Amino acid sequence: MAGFVQPSELGIENLGKPLDRSAVVALPELVSSLQHALLWEAVRLSKEPYISVDDLETAYHRLAFPERDALSLSDAQAVITRALRENRAIEWVSYGMAVVLFIFGLALFVFGVANADSATRVGAFIGGSLVETLILIPFRFAINSRRQNISLRMVGIILNRVDDPKKMSQLLLDTFAAVVVGKQAKNGAE
Repeated sequence: MAGFVQPSELGIENLGKPLDRSAVVALPELVSSLQHALLWEAVRLSKEPYISVDDLETAYHRLAFPERDALSLSDAQAVITRALRENRAIEWVSYGMAVVLFIFGLALFVFGVANADSATRVGAFIGGSLVETLILIPFRFAINSRRQNISLRMVGIILNRVDDPKKMSQLLLDTFAAVVVGKQAKNGAE
């Protein structure tokens, strides 16, 4: 086991598996990163001019065991959840409209087939064809609603993972432009 380090050599007991040498090298950097995140969360939570043990413990619990209510971005998540629910309603209304248009178009075709008058028959076939073509409109609404839901979910995931809102501003602008306005970013994606 030349390429591995036993956990007991690092002061850790009962880990159950040895650590690869590259894991031993990466461990201090990751511990430092976690310590940095813990301190910044404690700074954010602290109401005093100093960080207390209670602030550190609360920050640890928020980072280690995040709850939906404990997240600092829970308001944004609530807005995203409400938007997803509204988009889902629009999607179902679109599907309902498509079904109604399909049935009405079929009824016009059947009426045209059953009618003996040739002018009425032609009118019913043309009307049925137009109504069947109108099915594309509610499907387009449903597709746009689904696209917006996907982008909202992606923004929600990013909101939970990005610690600096300034880093996210360009992403939000690009997402808004692509999904809501329908324009691609000018980074060569046109």
